Amino acid sequence: MTSAYGGKAGNGRLGEKMLKMLPLSAELKSGRQVEVDLVREEEWEECMRLLNAIIEQGRAWPFDKTYTRMEDFQGYFLSHTAFVVRSTSAGLDANKKFSNPGDVMGIFYIKPNYPGRCSHVCNGGFITKEEFRMQGVGKLMGACYLKFARALGYEMSYFNLVFASNEESIRLWDGLGFQRVSLLKKCAKLKGIEGLVDAYGYCYDLATVDEKFDPIKVARSRSMSPRWFAFKRLYGEWSPYLLPCFVASTIFLLIQ
Repeated sequence: MTSAYGGKAGNGRLGEKMLKMLPLSAELKSGRQVEVDLVREEEWEECMRLLNAIIEQGRAWPFDKTYTRMEDFQGYFLSHTAFVVRSTSAGLDANKKFSNPGDVMGIFYIKPNYPGRCSHVCNGGFITKEEFRMQGVGKLMGACYLKFARALGYEMSYFNLVFASNEESIRLWDGLGFQRVSLLKKCAKLKGIEGLVDAYGYCYDLATVDEKFDPIKVARSRSMSPRWFAFKRLYGEWSPYLLPCFVASTIFLLIQ
């Protein structure tokens, strides 16, 4: 049975014919030229290594055991559709990070979150290689996830566990316009963190992702301030109307 946490061993290329835009070329904010593409078989080992490294760190994913068999990894990460961000240029970038053409900089998958009647709701898992973090790889993958998930026929996205301690992930999903819709208290025992950690659930209505949605443009755009998203979560649908009122009130008080 298909779920977010396991399935039939695959090659990560399910729905390939629906992704005619691939490979997708992009430039990171560091100046590095990259492409987003379906995973290739020769990249499976590197993908499993990156996942195992994240599991060992014990701070971002719920698993506590690493993968030792490729077939098991295929049943999880490659069961449906998996992608990589590859470097297409050589040498140092603006951040003095070196890469060769073909180097895997980040990986992510798209798969059903639930079986059967709820299989139109998808889930994703994202990993940026440690030496290429803070360069926009994560935001590029997140924006592409929305475009690709819609192209694959999914109608909603739901992330089950975004740990409250994972500030970078929270900033990413808030910045891309995901809605924080649930809070699961005391759900995780993470390495290096005392006590139990809360987790958030995030959703995105993929029906809002139309043909004009450009993941490259979105990835290069400036994200809204975290304070804005905190304000939005507090006041919900009224936030676009209340914020101008607050600004006008502040200006009025200052000039009095």
